[in-house]
Amino acid sequence: MGLLASQVADATGGRLSGRDVEVNGASFDSRATRPGELFVPIVAERDGHDFIEAALGAGASAYLTTEEPLETGTAIRVADTSAALMTLAAWARRRLDIPVVGVTGSVGKTSTKDLIAAALGASRKVTANERSFNNEQGLPVTILGTPDDADVLVVEMGMRGFGEIGRLCAVAGPTVGVVTAVASSHTGRVGGIEGVAVAKRELVERLPAAGTAILNADDERVARMGGHTPAGVLTYGLRGEVRMSSIELDDLARPSFRVDSPWGGGQVRLAVSGAHMASNATAAIAVAGVITGSIDAALTALGEAT
Repeated sequence: MGLLASQVADATGGRLSGRDVEVNGASFDSRATRPGELFVPIVAERDGHDFIEAALGAGASAYLTTEEPLETGTAIRVADTSAALMTLAAWARRRLDIPVVGVTGSVGKTSTKDLIAAALGASRKVTANERSFNNEQGLPVTILGTPDDADVLVVEMGMRGFGEIGRLCAVAGPTVGVVTAVASSHTGRVGGIEGVAVAKRELVERLPAAGTAILNADDERVARMGGHTPAGVLTYGLRGEVRMSSIELDDLARPSFRVDSPWGGGQVRLAVSGAHMASNATAAIAVAGVITGSIDAALTALGEAT
């Protein structure tokens, strides 16, 4: 996504110092910064301001800062770089007139995100977050890296406590929400597994009425989330409206199975191992059906996804 430094300053309430250069995408890691990107120094265990010069040396065209700008380069001075990154991404999201798929769950969300991107990528130009960039730094960087000609954006959303997914939704504005599972992870922060369900439910609670919640019918806590969303609900799984059946594993534990859906059915043979991948792939097929109105291309593409 191409922006001018002056637009970054306006969106974040910052002060521009230096030339009004173009920025394309963003980075918070100077070691991975690419030419033309906006560098965002995060203050955590280490202070990202210490790496501004390295980021500029790697080709960053501008940077955010809470400190006095360097004598060289283009800077946008803000009160808080982390908050400014979220604000900028929310502003950029409003410029995108495309479906946004949010994915969360105690397990399976990264694999499901990757399979969704593969299923949609057969017929659409898709952007998805790298690896598991699913927090207050990774998600906005993913949004800001969305090409202007993208058709769909897929973002993974992680959770460590109450309100976190809600904050990510406020930035990403998902129109489709996928919840894979509720399990005993991060329970200490939310008072047990029922607290995990409440925290994960924030994704479907914040979908628009015209959106779709795609829920795992085989997880009771996930299935109950259908009563907590203003959006339409579509279930997947062994008991879902997008239903998998006849699951078999080959010698490398790669699943093959049949899927039936409102858009037709067919056979799927995955190239990835693990019986659980059949459920993740079925979620991806459900997303493809909702967004493209067909699952045929997705069935083929999932057989090649790694």
